[in-house]
Amino acid sequence: MTDTLPIHDLVGLVQPQLDRLNRELILDLAPGHREMLPLVEHVGGFRGKQLRPVLTFLSGIAVRGASHGGGLGDDVVTVAKVIELLHTATLVHDDVLDGGSLRRRIPTVNQMAGVEVAVLLGDYIYAKAFHMAVQLPDPTAARWLAETVRVICQGEITQVLHRFDLAWSEARYFTVIAEKTASLYAAACRLGAYYSGSSEARLRALEEFGLELGIAFQIVDDCLDLDGDERIVGKSLGTDLSKGKITLPMLYLMQRGPAEAERLRSVLGKSEAEALRRLHSEFPLEHAIAYAMEEAQRRIAKAQASLSLLPKGPGRDALHQLAGFVLTRRL
Repeated sequence: MTDTLPIHDLVGLVQPQLDRLNRELILDLAPGHREMLPLVEHVGGFRGKQLRPVLTFLSGIAVRGASHGGGLGDDVVTVAKVIELLHTATLVHDDVLDGGSLRRRIPTVNQMAGVEVAVLLGDYIYAKAFHMAVQLPDPTAARWLAETVRVICQGEITQVLHRFDLAWSEARYFTVIAEKTASLYAAACRLGAYYSGSSEARLRALEEFGLELGIAFQIVDDCLDLDGDERIVGKSLGTDLSKGKITLPMLYLMQRGPAEAERLRSVLGKSEAEALRRLHSEFPLEHAIAYAMEEAQRRIAKAQASLSLLPKGPGRDALHQLAGFVLTRRL
């Protein structure tokens, strides 16, 4: 393959569908009470690369080997909207869990309107998403996404229960990030292909692609939380340290011995700024980041290999290169 294209070039294949999705979401989320409108408009600012709906559209194209997205049906667009809404709801709730103050360089809902409003707004978006899903003639999306949300919540709860747990293992870490992050990527790929008439073999291949890509995405995200630039990343950094979440770079540091693990324990729970300052000054963070990124690269290679079952075409090529983009992102 050639070098990875810029993200906007990869998205260009499905830009008409993405533009339609964004136009319609404004109407879909319109609240019944006027005082909610500023909140709904505010969360619209959280949209970034929109990888999950892009993956839904590209998967629908890839299973057909089509040269463009014109053949994608209305059901695929609806599924992509539901997935984007579910992701938005998780962001609103994640900011509550992490106490985050910034998201996409704008205040989080909990920062702007308080925790109570943020929790309820996340629930409102979840409810709207599932209302849209059950309107589809084929109930597969509603069933699959309901199970996916259960899995996401299961992963989040497990992570919360094991904050500050120095007995946390890499195996548990990978299980949790597969649940809380990668499961929605897997659902986006599988359902985009399903509503485009895919065979079961290709559905499984795309589900694996999404799962491995999502795991890699979370690993990179965990690295950026420790070593990113807040001005570029656009959200609060150091929250994993302050909340006691044990991520892959920290697991690497803990494996250096009991003394190192105890020193790391003394960093966890500090304020974001203090925790990051100490991590950068007292630990070999660059080696920990390199270790984690090597694992992310292995996951991306596995994801790309799963695409071999798909017909050749621009959809498959775009998915392959989109996976490469995940490794180089800085936001």
